[in-house]
Amino acid sequence: MSTNRELFFKYQKQGTPDRVIYFALEECNGFDHFLLTQNLDKNIKDEKRFVSAMERYQSGEMIEYIFNKAYFLNKPFYVNKSVLIPRQETEQLVLTSIKLTKELFKDVNITTIDLCTGSGAIGISFANALPNSQVIMTDISKNALKVAEMNAKQFGLNNVSFLEGNMLEPIIKKGIKADVIICNPPYIEDISTIDKRTWEQEPHLALLAQPSTLFYEKALNDLQKVAKEQCLVCFEIGEDMEEPLTKLVKRYCPSINYYFENDIYNKRRFLYITKTNK
Repeated sequence: MSTNRELFFKYQKQGTPDRVIYFALEECNGFDHFLLTQNLDKNIKDEKRFVSAMERYQSGEMIEYIFNKAYFLNKPFYVNKSVLIPRQETEQLVLTSIKLTKELFKDVNITTIDLCTGSGAIGISFANALPNSQVIMTDISKNALKVAEMNAKQFGLNNVSFLEGNMLEPIIKKGIKADVIICNPPYIEDISTIDKRTWEQEPHLALLAQPSTLFYEKALNDLQKVAKEQCLVCFEIGEDMEEPLTKLVKRYCPSINYYFENDIYNKRRFLYITKTNK
């Protein structure tokens, strides 16, 4: 039986990223990261599972899919290959959007729409942070919605619901009006920019758009049909999309305020639109 430290350095020398090794060690010990660091010199609890996970990772699988788990804002979410693995940039989108929502609506009960929900990480984070709000999560993929429903259930949420459909179409069909709309849609147009591991495992439906602005235009075109008199819209975007999205906002929402924001790597990655009754 090997110690956690021995296994860490063994696979680090083989070129496996530290993050991946720690993730697997934590899962195979049942530890969080802090507890793992306190037990590095103790024997791993399940070495067979750990070695198998490392072999699968080295063969090309993503560590999150191997363990069916991804962390988002420090909370564990179930994931499988029907949904994208939540990214760090999206955490920034959610934290900023929650802050803006609280500033704009105070403690008033609101309706939030999470378009292209995937694993549900965005909508569930909203529901956790704003327990008095109602969060509706939509996706065109039935399998993705099943994952989102599983995640909502594990958090014991009763202020969420799910609708199947393309962008705002199911919201319009139900006659729902929204205070907040948040969305991380597909926006990759050039397949050559996608790394091999992502392309071979993550759902293409959640990655690709032709053109890259396709789903933003769908949302903006339908926005006035679902937006309340006061409404906040929050998008994650590709880093080179400010110019085409500015044109779309001016075309479909000429009288609405908007601005772009950089991510932690100083890349233009977010678009915020505010419609106010003031």
